[in-house]
Amino acid sequence: MSFNKIKIYDSTNLSKELLNIFLFEYVPNINTAEIVISNKHEETSKTYILLKNEQLNLIENNHNLFVCEFSSENFQIILLKLLSKIFGEKPFELLYLLEDKRKEVAEFIKNLIVLFEVEDKRNSMSHTQRVAFYSKKFAEYLKWSEDKIKLIYDLAMLHDVGRIGIEQLMLFSKTRVYDLEEWDLEHTVAGSIFLANRKELWYAMDVVRSHHEYWDGTGYPDHLKGDEIPYMARFIGIIDWFDWATHTATSEHFGILTPEESIEYVEFNLGKKFDPILGKEFINFIKDYLSKEKFV
Repeated sequence: MSFNKIKIYDSTNLSKELLNIFLFEYVPNINTAEIVISNKHEETSKTYILLKNEQLNLIENNHNLFVCEFSSENFQIILLKLLSKIFGEKPFELLYLLEDKRKEVAEFIKNLIVLFEVEDKRNSMSHTQRVAFYSKKFAEYLKWSEDKIKLIYDLAMLHDVGRIGIEQLMLFSKTRVYDLEEWDLEHTVAGSIFLANRKELWYAMDVVRSHHEYWDGTGYPDHLKGDEIPYMARFIGIIDWFDWATHTATSEHFGILTPEESIEYVEFNLGKKFDPILGKEFINFIKDYLSKEKFV
């Protein structure tokens, strides 16, 4: 499925961490952009957003149409509101104005994911539930805002939507370990295509598609590397791998690793598979958690 991506010129680079990379394309030339975000006054006839002195200004023909002060906590929503004004509420109404419906649809899909997953008899949690649990704990450890913690939990619950039914199919295969992994390579693409058909869930597409990308570009499906990989996908990707390693036998390591062995693996692969800064923070978090709490 293909999209006509909206072209953005952003000299501040701030929006790259906030907007869905599969809906927007960043261009180096202001003349080809549909959206202009800058930290200086631009010589352009286009309406654009000026970032200056902790204010977002909507500028047209060198006149301020709208001014909004922002903080790190509300920057994203203010930016999206200004973009909505430029585009007459589209496409940005899809990201915030359908919030109630988004929550309703997301809850249904999350329940469906858990229903179809194999539950661990020891702790009565599925893979998705454990990833969401540790994502929330990790975010709390990093002292994220309450809204951001809720978002990462939500994204973690949706990250494997493309795998619905795969485990059940593989239970009847004689070579289920290898077949599961072969099918599993498709779940990121399958999941992002599924979400593309539900406008209310587009906000999760980055994580669903990119949580198996690796820092060095050897992941899948798009071979993104480094900061090209969306931050939330890098975040959940580490926890996703950790949970698989400690609960599932794969051809990568045959057998289930202990938490300590998995921590060593993450540490060895900092800057290779995993974001070196985020990966180190995860190691510090999980060591601290395991020193106080029971492993799930």
